[in-house]
Amino acid sequence: MNSLYCYLGSEGLIFLKRGFLPFQSLEQLPEPWLQSAAFYQAQKENLPSAQDYQLHLEQQYQKLPQHLRAMVSFEYFVQQSQAKREQIEKSLVKQNTERSVGAEFDLVRLQDCRVLRLNTAWDDIDSWQQLAAKGQGLIIEFDLAKCGFKSAAYNQHAQHFSALTAVKDWRPMDDLYYLFNRPLLNTRARGEQESIKAQAQEWRLARSIQAADRKIEVHGANRAMYRLPAKAVNRIILGYCCQADYCQQVKTYLKQDIHYRHVDCVQAQLDARTMQLQQVAL
Repeated sequence: MNSLYCYLGSEGLIFLKRGFLPFQSLEQLPEPWLQSAAFYQAQKENLPSAQDYQLHLEQQYQKLPQHLRAMVSFEYFVQQSQAKREQIEKSLVKQNTERSVGAEFDLVRLQDCRVLRLNTAWDDIDSWQQLAAKGQGLIIEFDLAKCGFKSAAYNQHAQHFSALTAVKDWRPMDDLYYLFNRPLLNTRARGEQESIKAQAQEWRLARSIQAADRKIEVHGANRAMYRLPAKAVNRIILGYCCQADYCQQVKTYLKQDIHYRHVDCVQAQLDARTMQLQQVAL
């Protein structure tokens, strides 16, 4: 993977001209657990599965001193543990409860985070619809080797860059887990594979609002703006609903701006036979 794509709405050209990238607040992200008004149901004390119980016994057996393991087989160890199974299962339930959302997650610690959503594909119809004004916006293609997204810091503040991962087992380790992981939907074989593929396409860049190059207020909400790495822009892909005169206007602007003269400008258009998106030169 050498490139990532940033979907922008109808105001995308304004961001290009001003040289800033708009990052989203937690309230603007699609995950409900990042909303400040969200409520959580108390976790039920379900007994661990037979697989979890077996794994726990294996871990405990491996902790025995070597001379005891030489004297006692694992099968005998399991048999002896049956008398304490109820106690062991209650202990496992307690451990799982301590890893619950209420114990681990503090939304306040993430309130100053701002997130840029990126995609591994430029032709994802859902992203065009949701993030690029239903085809009236544009895409910025970034060269990963030049964008600086992988650096550990931005403006002397830590930044975090990672793929959005679909996980079957929700096991938070820290607050950033909630930004870069999403529980896999309970769907059957094919649907599950499609869900994994779709979620794996998204990457995220998280920065502190304190590192913002500019802060503006839109409809009462603070928006953080970060400088757009113009040298890392490879291509601008205009939406399939953009008018021809607007496309020519954008192409002319890019060729005249000293920061974007190296950038290719194309338009996404629907193939009439396959209904798939294709790039068309302007």
